[in-house]
Amino acid sequence: MPRVARVAFLLAALLPACASFNKQCFGNGVCRVEKGGVVTWEGPPDKVAEMQGREDAQKQKVVEADRAWAEAPKRSGAEPIRLLLVGPTTEYPDLQPLAGAYRQMLEQALQGDPRIQLVPYGPLKLIAEASSDDRHSSFGQKQVRAAVDEGLTRRLRDTNSGVDVVLVVHLAPKKVSGLVSGGGGIGVAEVNNVQFEASLSSVYQFRELKGVQVGKSTDSLSLAGVNKDGKKGAADLKQKRNPESDRPAVQSSAAWVRSAVATEIAPGLPSLAAADEIRAKHGAAAGNELADAMKRLLGGKK
Repeated sequence: MPRVARVAFLLAALLPACASFNKQCFGNGVCRVEKGGVVTWEGPPDKVAEMQGREDAQKQKVVEADRAWAEAPKRSGAEPIRLLLVGPTTEYPDLQPLAGAYRQMLEQALQGDPRIQLVPYGPLKLIAEASSDDRHSSFGQKQVRAAVDEGLTRRLRDTNSGVDVVLVVHLAPKKVSGLVSGGGGIGVAEVNNVQFEASLSSVYQFRELKGVQVGKSTDSLSLAGVNKDGKKGAADLKQKRNPESDRPAVQSSAAWVRSAVATEIAPGLPSLAAADEIRAKHGAAAGNELADAMKRLLGGKK
């Protein structure tokens, strides 16, 4: 195997292992090491046993809380469903200025369901935008959330956020092409549309549902073809994207969300009274998981 190929092979093998390594040390001389999902401990045996026992007890409390949520009495059709919209998010600079307009469209479209109540985003911004990956929890490193994950749903559930369902909408460019003809010639046209990627889950039991819609607005048009005389040609046209052209796609995305909430999520939601009772009994214990993670982040030495 050539030297360059061997180096590339070794890097490919090593990078996943490095990416999954996390070591946190505490003032009592104990270090918690997580590598590839496996946790080990270093330090004085008595201190290690104390901290390991505390973590195991906390895990058991979380298991008990999860069981209580799963077995809770279900919500009646007369009770509201509180939904938090995160985004639209995007890492694409040309789409970022349009996120506010698309959010307004989404909010308007989601209000078409009398049972869905939109939860204000501002008070929950820090919880919603926090990374669920300890390796990306740096305050100086902002991650673009593209989908819901279990860490997000647990944070919203255990911090008494007043949220039942969380929806993340992510924007991405989508190249769409097709054949065009006219004047005896034929060619291919390609436009740069917007793809609306919706990711949805109950906060009580994580299960991601995904839906995708593609809008009609474009900021470019590329043409390539052959005219009636057999002469080849190509052209690239730039234009300003009109988000209003995407309103039908936004409305279709919102309709999918409403349907998914009604058919896939609502039947499994706990009643509001049961949610209050479970959170009063288990919420503080489950919430310690978030507090412990913050202590490790802020107080531990790597």
